[in-house]
Amino acid sequence: MILQENATIHIASKPCYVDSFIGDGGQGEVYLVRYEGGQYALKMYKQEPSSSFLRNLRNNIENGAPDDNFLWPKTYVEAEGHKGYLMDLRPKNYSSFVAYLNGRTVFKDVRTMVLWCIRLCQAFKKLHEKGYSYQDLNDGSFFLDKDTGALLICDNDNVTADKTNLGILGKMRYMAPEIVRGETLPDTHSDRFSLAVILFLALCKGYPFEGERLKEYNFVDDEAENELFGTRPIYVYNAKDPSNRPIRGYHTAVLKRYPTLPTYIKDAFHKTFVDGLSDRENGRVTEIEWIRLLARYADELVTCHCGHQFIMGLEEPKRNDRCPDCGSRIPKIGILHIGKKMIVLEPGKELYRTHVDKYSSEYTEVVGEVVVNKKNPSLWGIRLHLDHDVLIKDATGKEVTISGTGVIPIVNNLKIKFSEDAIAEILVQN
Repeated sequence: MILQENATIHIASKPCYVDSFIGDGGQGEVYLVRYEGGQYALKMYKQEPSSSFLRNLRNNIENGAPDDNFLWPKTYVEAEGHKGYLMDLRPKNYSSFVAYLNGRTVFKDVRTMVLWCIRLCQAFKKLHEKGYSYQDLNDGSFFLDKDTGALLICDNDNVTADKTNLGILGKMRYMAPEIVRGETLPDTHSDRFSLAVILFLALCKGYPFEGERLKEYNFVDDEAENELFGTRPIYVYNAKDPSNRPIRGYHTAVLKRYPTLPTYIKDAFHKTFVDGLSDRENGRVTEIEWIRLLARYADELVTCHCGHQFIMGLEEPKRNDRCPDCGSRIPKIGILHIGKKMIVLEPGKELYRTHVDKYSSEYTEVVGEVVVNKKNPSLWGIRLHLDHDVLIKDATGKEVTISGTGVIPIVNNLKIKFSEDAIAEILVQN
């Protein structure tokens, strides 16, 4: 080990106490340390990084994290002849994305899983807006809170300015084909391909280019990987080429989960994994496009009394009027229509800033929540979290002003004026 437990090093002439060894990775070792009254993770590199790598690391520390979801380098460190940095510790309520893929961690429900995906897209939107590209998205980069859908992103020392590379190309299965083929260096466009791979993994628990073609190889070596993910990638649900469909009995999760996705999510994957193979700049779904599509997915979800969540398919070719899990018929349900957005209203469903502000893409700022009247459970309403009043009008034309912290009753044909640009209506459907 580079550092010994119970050792003391100095950072900016201040003592830093090494409590324990956390883990060992390809680039370095990570320790639990105490510094200036707080606990942190300290990563120390095994080998001397290049001068360009260290310069980029220092710049990232100076500029700060693009978003709170990143476990960003905080303080540069030199100790025992090695270089490294301090970062915040990952809270204990977070599990690795790998644990989710292996089934050791399970999201509370589908909506929580989709919210995690939205936060992932928002984080990378902010990263790219600051001129960075991550360049090495893979299943080991992310952590999740299974109960809330909260996100943390680690391994941010390789993040660098777009179209700049420090020697890290990525991990096979996640890299864009042009990176595998060595045609270009990682950038925002390759990040978007890798992001779609992570989203496909999250929603379907399988890889988008692993299907029947696996049978062509006795074992998947470097040459096979270069063909599968670089020179001859074929999306498993390519509409024009069915030669690489998921293998029954092997890709069980993908075969079970993919059919439950809304058509617009399937179309987005097809665009990135088919059109995006040849058109890396225009054929790949952007972060903001993913946010809007995933938000729509979360908005459409219905929770059955058995606990199963699924989409009604409000604009699908075939609607779900029964729970796919237990077969129960969907009861009458209120749907909030705001422009083209449709939000299924059920207890616990939240409204976000993006629902009531057409200029916002914030799917984290809660502006309302569906609540149940404690004295009369048949009465539902939307409790507001706004800094301004809203105007409601019922089917008779009667208008009432509701305070920004009041409750809007969920009744059929009720119109709600959140602002001049956001006028909604509640419609109850069978």
